[in-house]
Amino acid sequence: MTDEAPLVVLIHGLAGSRHTWDRVVPLVDDHAEVVAVDLPSTRSIEHEADAVAALIDRPAVLVGHSRGGLIATAVAERHPAHAASIIALCTPYSIESRLGSNRLTERVLRIPVLGDVAWALAGDGRRRAGLASAFAPGVPINHRFVTALERAGRRGLIDASAAIDLYLAKATLAQRIQALSVEVQLVFGDRDGRVVSPSSEALPHHLLTSVGHTPPWESPEDVAQLILATISAAAHPATESC
Repeated sequence: MTDEAPLVVLIHGLAGSRHTWDRVVPLVDDHAEVVAVDLPSTRSIEHEADAVAALIDRPAVLVGHSRGGLIATAVAERHPAHAASIIALCTPYSIESRLGSNRLTERVLRIPVLGDVAWALAGDGRRRAGLASAFAPGVPINHRFVTALERAGRRGLIDASAAIDLYLAKATLAQRIQALSVEVQLVFGDRDGRVVSPSSEALPHHLLTSVGHTPPWESPEDVAQLILATISAAAHPATESC
């Protein structure tokens, strides 16, 4: 790819990794320069947005999964020259939209000492069970996601979750989108077990059928189609009729 190729930056979600996009990248990389980032789990969406912006040398299509959609939004807020457009997949849009953050498991993990013990005792099977809500019922949990969760660790998971609430407490996603000058496409799965799909009136969005919280893995063709359509639209903007 040359410097003139469209740039697509893929941003993973909570306790995820660049491997979230392994099924999407082969469908897109013939048409764009694709960068799938690996981010540390921190308590600051803004700092992670700065880290993403540092990797970008021109306006990019920012594609964020879940928490990654908030990071993409923060890139557009803080570094507008680096954001050509945003596609946010299953991104929490308010604190109340998050189904998992107040479940018993996460509440226990937030408790000092007890949380450390619970994390240490959780084996592969328990981690897979905890990841089940990230996919539609019946979707097998790939080892990539278990490995990413283990790499994040208890502290990384809790910090990354807290960062979501801190960011949304300052302003909801709808409020932030209204202040941006770039197009933002919101996409949700109708089987999402982690984020409640908003009403179309409150937050216009595209709904994927029979898809859970992780469209890049569950429905990569749909995600790739959204990315390619966005690239095509940018390359061939509609002209106003005289």
